[in-house]
Amino acid sequence: MAEELRIPKIGMSATEMTLNEWMVGDGERVEVGDVIYTVETDKTTVEVEAQVAGTIRPTGVEGQVYPVGALIGTIE
Repeated sequence: MAEELRIPKIGMSATEMTLNEWMVGDGERVEVGDVIYTVETDKTTVEVEAQVAGTIRPTGVEGQVYPVGALIGTIE
């Protein structure tokens, strides 16, 4: 079953974030702990790590603003 990649909740007040950059491309293999993308709020930039190993299938668009919890890809 695919692991969903979602915009994380960071802090108490952030309700949306910008997907800054994918660190891996579609179809690439990732391992637990690999940085897979970065998100930005008005206060900080955060690196998000893979929680499972597998093949990444990003669907979120770099530079786009997403609400917290939005689905931006999967790891199969």
